[in-house]
Amino acid sequence: MKNFKIYMLALLSVIFSAISCTEPDKQDELVPEGVLKIFADKTSIAADGVDCVTFRVMFGSKDVSNEKTMKIVYTVSGKNAEMSAGANTFSTSAPGEYVFKATLYSGGNHTSENEIKVTAAEVAGQKSYFQKVIGEQFTSVGCVNCPSLSHNIKEVQTQMPGVLIPLSFHMDYNMADPMTIEATGLFYKAYGMSGLPYFNINMRKQEGGVSREPAGMISAIEDELEMYPATCGVAIETSYDSAAGKVTVTSKITSNVAARHKYHIFLLEDGISATQSGANGEYIHNNVVRKMFAPDITGMNINKKNPFTPGVEVTAVNSVELEKGWNPDNMRVVVIAMTTADGGVTFNCNNANECSLGGSADYILNK
Repeated sequence: MKNFKIYMLALLSVIFSAISCTEPDKQDELVPEGVLKIFADKTSIAADGVDCVTFRVMFGSKDVSNEKTMKIVYTVSGKNAEMSAGANTFSTSAPGEYVFKATLYSGGNHTSENEIKVTAAEVAGQKSYFQKVIGEQFTSVGCVNCPSLSHNIKEVQTQMPGVLIPLSFHMDYNMADPMTIEATGLFYKAYGMSGLPYFNINMRKQEGGVSREPAGMISAIEDELEMYPATCGVAIETSYDSAAGKVTVTSKITSNVAARHKYHIFLLEDGISATQSGANGEYIHNNVVRKMFAPDITGMNINKKNPFTPGVEVTAVNSVELEKGWNPDNMRVVVIAMTTADGGVTFNCNNANECSLGGSADYILNK
């Protein structure tokens, strides 16, 4: 009995010690009503796109960390960015010091009275993959101002050779567009667009889209390359069975880090002659998205949703049939590798590659 009492006293001592150790943290969490504050589980992470910091956002005594009216914004290298609404987990592949604040709409607009600084440390020894950026062009044959965006995209491709892969999504606008696909409407709704033309990069929702002028587009692409550097590479093999009209795509992704990935495949066609508002005579449409392989805009799972093993290639095979009127000689395949920086709330393009239908494309490394 005496030994039992000693054991119990020792156990209680441990418990009270634990309580006293955690009490200061609990005191830090006490937030006055009507005040917004942000907390973090750590203030340093590895810039590997996997290691993450989880934020807790308190509005008085209420935890609003996952509220859809809460958004975490941050600054790094003098640039401002924001996380998705309701997301409270952050990871990055770009080293630097990040400064986070929280915003909330609850009977008015609130901004956290404090900020959190998180250092993302560079990770050495990773393979350096050349990074391509997806440019999402939303257009229509009924859009008078859309040809100017197509012209500017060509200009950007000239100034940044090999970097930009345009995807031209057509939709009915003022008149029926023969190149309209269902996916356009899904992206249009998800991005909250209200007009055309519209330009976006890497499937990263941005208020109002990206500038449609060459200088603004180049600046946005440069920011993307700096703030979201690639941690993986993409290779492609395709085959085309002309008798069956069947396209088979083997997507290959190799990652530097143990991150979960998703992927997209888009089938594009160039050289389509069709009418175009705002243009005189015959107009040639390029980069036209004919088919999105995924069942929805969030992409397809790969590796059974498991994190990749760094340096180990993962493949996926998909097939589709071409529709009547499509010209296989003018078609290309684009494969996009996607990663998440907010704990799986959203997935964005991390890297991409393209090849002609029936052709292939190998991994591209920086020289």
